Amino acid sequence: MVSFSGKQYQVLLVQLPVPNNPLLNTALAAGYLKVYAEAQGLADCVEIAILPRAIADHAGDAALVEAIVARRPSVLGLSLYTWNSERSLAITLRVKARLPELLVVVGGPEVQRDNRWLLEHPAVDVAVIGEGEQTFYELLQAFYADQDSTLTAKARRAHGLGDLNRLRTIPGLAFRDGAELVFTTERTGLDDLAVIPSPYLAGYLDVPPAALMMVEISRWCPYACSFCLYGRNMGPKLGSRYFGLDRVLAEIRWARTHGVQRIHFVEANLNLVPLFWPLMHALAEINADRALTFYAELRGEHLTDAVVDALAAASVRVVEVGLQTANPVALRASQRRTDLAKWAAGTRRLYRRDIEVLLDVIVGLPEDDEAGIRETLAFIARADLGPYDVFTLQVLPGTVLRQQAAQFGLTFQDRPPYYVLGTARLDFTAIRGLRRQLKEQIDLDPDVVEGMPLLRESRIQDSTFSMSFAPFASLRLNTLANQVDVELSLSELVDATPTLAAAIEANPSTIFDVYLSCDVPPPAEELATWRAALPFTPGYLDRVAVYGLAQPEPPYKTCQPAHLAGAALVLHR
Repeated sequence: MVSFSGKQYQVLLVQLPVPNNPLLNTALAAGYLKVYAEAQGLADCVEIAILPRAIADHAGDAALVEAIVARRPSVLGLSLYTWNSERSLAITLRVKARLPELLVVVGGPEVQRDNRWLLEHPAVDVAVIGEGEQTFYELLQAFYADQDSTLTAKARRAHGLGDLNRLRTIPGLAFRDGAELVFTTERTGLDDLAVIPSPYLAGYLDVPPAALMMVEISRWCPYACSFCLYGRNMGPKLGSRYFGLDRVLAEIRWARTHGVQRIHFVEANLNLVPLFWPLMHALAEINADRALTFYAELRGEHLTDAVVDALAAASVRVVEVGLQTANPVALRASQRRTDLAKWAAGTRRLYRRDIEVLLDVIVGLPEDDEAGIRETLAFIARADLGPYDVFTLQVLPGTVLRQQAAQFGLTFQDRPPYYVLGTARLDFTAIRGLRRQLKEQIDLDPDVVEGMPLLRESRIQDSTFSMSFAPFASLRLNTLANQVDVELSLSELVDATPTLAAAIEANPSTIFDVYLSCDVPPPAEELATWRAALPFTPGYLDRVAVYGLAQPEPPYKTCQPAHLAGAALVLHR
């Protein structure tokens, strides 16, 4: 424990949302960092704030820059995931141009030793690798101590991080020392999660009633699937790396009190942890009115009748049971241990209790091929299983699979979402074709870009940000939302284009839906020329759309074609 005195040291934590679903953006990691650091004694000297959801979830890029700069933090902490890392870092570069003394700390699943594009990004000062609570606390201690140290002003200007020797003693960090990227020793996870208070009970997290609340159960997984980055494989024994029943139930009661409707148990194998049975029994009583519905990830081989009955009684209504592949060669290559017969029997029990099952098939797994994928679909049919979705392999940083990429002939994107572009058994054309065929077989549009916000009907109304360009004369680029409708007549298009271009330039991650009223749509060639002249910065969604290209990127193109909607021509993105 530490106890400092003196002026407050300002820290701001930011987590940006999934582009098409900000209701998922409960900043649990940021809550943990704040509540743990304060529990260790930093509250007297360090003020840690979390950027409010009304801003983080809905603001466009320029509005986010203004919101962060207005708070003038000494340290900016970013929680990075595949869907937000590029946008977060691009915004942070703009913030650092306004606040040159700002220190930027990044953490989250994206931050791995083998993710060099991120670790060497000019927006990043320090990266936290692995579990963050202890590391972030010790890092703030070091930063705070350095602000009144005897370091010369020249030394501070040289690297901005204070005493680098002090940083070298903190496990779990990566930072630059001149041209060198320094890694400190690996951080060992907390032995007992009971030392982390609940950020919900502390009042640090905002969960709107329609949002999805995350309740973490444990940080452990006994499996070692090579493509997975759950970050919890601490060996075969769970130990004390779980949150106690009283804590979990207190958070669920908090949810009911605050009108929350949906809870996601953050746990890879809910039916395998010791907490499962007492939790299910308690939920059957607490949630007897089924005001809450729960989402869980389960291990299918262990779904007995009794387990499934308990899930149904607790109102666990949506579950993920995986599958990925039924090809035994691909299962072995992925280090995935699945007893397919037991798994299928357990999954069928879920259907019988009317529990929605999310079933996944992954294209591009190591040693899988077209015949193996067809066999997976045949297995689903023979086993009398329900609907499934089709995904493409992501070769995620920090996974065993990325280390084995050369062994299996994997090529993949070097930026999020890290989609596979070829394997020893499937080239890009084959992966692209299989993905299209499989999605069409289950009546999914293969041209839909996963994560792209839908047109108009999916817009989230928020009075803080302008959602329309009208009137053009009063447009403020730094108040736009992350999805904007532009309603124009064809006669206004030419005059409006410079303003639209400026808005895109200031907000490159914003989705602009241009509704062009016209009696007769202009020729497609003219529209293509017009769009090509607008600013375009490739980002996450453009890489998600890679399978819409004949060959993998670069070059990139904008995510979506033009759409006709009623009497208006709609230009999406």
